[in-house]
Amino acid sequence: MVQLASLSVTASDVTGQKHARARNVPVDGSIGELVDGLLPRLRLNSLDRSGQPVHYDARLQREERHLHRTERVGDALLPDDHLVLHPRVVAG
Repeated sequence: MVQLASLSVTASDVTGQKHARARNVPVDGSIGELVDGLLPRLRLNSLDRSGQPVHYDARLQREERHLHRTERVGDALLPDDHLVLHPRVVAG
């Protein structure tokens, strides 16, 4: 079995209106690093209306589950997987 050093994935926002492709994503990187790198490509807001930071999580379409920011890309994703990024709701 060939071990990949990187892979490509697609991502969209929760509405499905914004799409991006990430190529050469290092398999030893974290899901959090991948999500943070996708935010500007998807033109998602980094601050809410009150100026507070907005944190995003990723949902893996193939397994219909939310990914943890600390998971390794190579452990969680397969080539050409699709992620849906959505803002994390913080109760306050």
